[in-house]
Order: sequence, then C-alpha cells, then structure tokens
Amino acid sequence: MRNVYGLILSGGSGTRLWPLSRENFPKQFITLYGDKTLLQATILRMMSMIPLEFLRVISGARWHDLVMTQAGEIAGVENLPEGFVIEEPCARGTAPAIMLAADDLMRRGAGMDDVMIVVPSDAFIRNTRAFTGSLKAGIAAADDGYIATLGIAPVRPETGFGYIRKGREIRGGYYEAEAFVEKPDLRTAEEYLAYGNYLWNGGIFIFTPRSLLRELERADGELFAAMKGDLRGNFAAVKNISFDNAVMEKAEHVAVVPMADSGWSDVGSWDALHDDVMTCDENGNAVAGDAVILGGHNCFVHSPGKMTVLNMVDDIVVVDTPDALFITRRGMSQEVRQAVKYLKDNGMTGLV
Repeated sequence: MRNVYGLILSGGSGTRLWPLSRENFPKQFITLYGDKTLLQATILRMMSMIPLEFLRVISGARWHDLVMTQAGEIAGVENLPEGFVIEEPCARGTAPAIMLAADDLMRRGAGMDDVMIVVPSDAFIRNTRAFTGSLKAGIAAADDGYIATLGIAPVRPETGFGYIRKGREIRGGYYEAEAFVEKPDLRTAEEYLAYGNYLWNGGIFIFTPRSLLRELERADGELFAAMKGDLRGNFAAVKNISFDNAVMEKAEHVAVVPMADSGWSDVGSWDALHDDVMTCDENGNAVAGDAVILGGHNCFVHSPGKMTVLNMVDDIVVVDTPDALFITRRGMSQEVRQAVKYLKDNGMTGLV
C-alpha cells in the first residue's frame, strides 16, 4: 500500500511585506492574522489529511530551529518525526529543493509509487475542505502517472501570477495542462479571465518519485543525473532553477486540478492581505492591532501595541513596527521593494 507524503517549501526569504517581513525573518514565520503563522497554518492544513509522521519541511539551515520551534508549538516537538526538517545545503531554486526532499524520503524508505505533495509555506487558504478535495483529485492523477498541480480559479484579472491553461478532462476532477504561461499584462489577464480556462499557478505539485524521475530523464538530463547521484553532496553544483521551468513546462504527462472557492491568496503584498485575507468593515477598512479609522475608506493598518488613528483619509496602508513605519497608497504596496532598495543602497541594511 502506497503512502502519501507532504512536503512544505519554507526556504525562501523576502521583503514584500516589509517592514514586518525581513530578509532574516520572512513572511512564513509571521503571524499576519489569527494566532498562527503562515507556516503553522500550512502544517495544520496538511495535517488535516496527512499524518504528522509523513510531513516534512524543506528549509535552509538558517531556519531549522525556527521551523522546529513553530512546528513544535502546534504539534509538540516530541511528536515531530525524525528528519522533519530537510535542510538545503544552499539555495538552488525549487526544483533542486523538491528533488532533494524526494531523495531524502526515498533514502528513508519511501517507495517509487508513494505520492508526494509539495506546497508553499506562505500561502493563505480560507477553505481547507476545498483544498483537501482538490488534493485528493491530484493524488488520483499522480496514481495514474501524471505530475499534477492545483490551479486556482481566478477571481480577478491578476498580473502578478503565472497561469495554467486547462485542456480536456482526463478523468473526474483533473484535466490536461496545456500550457504554463508567464505573468501577463492587464489586458491579457482580462482575456484569460473571460476565456474561463486559465487558472492561477499556485506552486502546488503532486507526483510519485517514479513519475518525477521519468520526466526529469526526458526533460533535463543534467538534473536527472544529479538526482541519481549524490545529490546532497553535490548540491551546490546543481543548477538554480524553478520546478515550473525544469519540470512542469517540459513534462509530457501533466494534469491540473481546478481549485475553486478556496479563498487562496499568496499574501504577496499588504494589498493582498487587505483584499484576500482580512475582514473589512462597512467602509472597506481592515485593522490588525490597535487602530481607529475615522471617516476613511479602503485603508489597511497594522499597528500592534500602539494606538494609530487615521482621520479622514482614504486608500492608505500603514504598517508600524518597533523600528520602522511604512506608509503608502493602497494599490502601490508592491512598490515596497523600492523602499527596501533605498535602505540597502544607503547603508541601512539592519532595517531590511
């Protein structure tokens, strides 16, 4: 009987939610809503259908202790399986990271026909039932020899995501993935939404080691040879490449499972947190922490521990932390990267 493993990618760092998210403390470890971090919420979501003993987190050595601490807070450190954190020797992209995790599990006894589910650690999914239902269809596709991915049904013409073009139905619940397309401009995104057969690419993959090795051998001989050899020992020499570029865009047997009504968000900006995750009042305002918004509309305030008052202003983002205060217009929070670049360029690296 085959087993199903869950692999949570948690090796990235970033500043898209600066000043709360920092290069040394990325967003998956932050509590943005409720009382759990994004990583903890992901672990709990995966535990709803996969036993803890079959869960792993893929991360860099610098995050090992933090992953163990946060996982231990919700599952008990004593309950975490041996090898719970699969450490990347260095950052080489999602393809080598996923290969390393699959190799690690096989060395610990996983079979060629066991199923492996790869999910990011920093996404928000409101409807766990929709998510697990889609995963079950993806597992069926993996059992049939496909590398499967979940495609999120779009709710707006989004230019910040890649898309998957859905083809013919292969079997109940999953479809042929005709193409993976890059982030579109607004007009193209509007066309994708109107067509109805384009899905957001959420970076969720389901496969068996047998299918992974088959597609690697066909699509990328260099990566196939790396996985068949001493992958961990030679990890620094492996090319830096995403799983989409290395495998999904070139594989012959790829299936996509549409995931609708899941409330999915990549939480990639303060605007996304406001629009997709937070509960807004009748004026479209969302507050995390201590804040009052008087006479304003469509604002977001993150201000724990300090009373912040917005008076008669609209479309404002305010994020307050002990050492930095970030204010921008709604719809422009992605431009936080310009602020981070300025701080770096001017020697204020301790703030990023």
